[in-house]
Amino acid sequence: MKYDSEIIKAMHLEAKEMHKIGVITDARMREYDEMCLDPKTEKKSAPVYADDNSAKIKIASHATA
Repeated sequence: MKYDSEIIKAMHLEAKEMHKIGVITDARMREYDEMCLDPKTEKKSAPVYADDNSAKIKIASHATA
């Protein structure tokens, strides 16, 4: 993972630990990922969290009658 600074790295790693023990929700962890990770390097390996509904939204948006 690539970070812009050591402070951002520390903040993200701390958030990951809090997410592991359930203090941070999946939605909040996605927000930390968006804030902290370089989108150019993380796009291919973006984490998927349990409450990720993006696949359902994509399917629903293509379902037209």
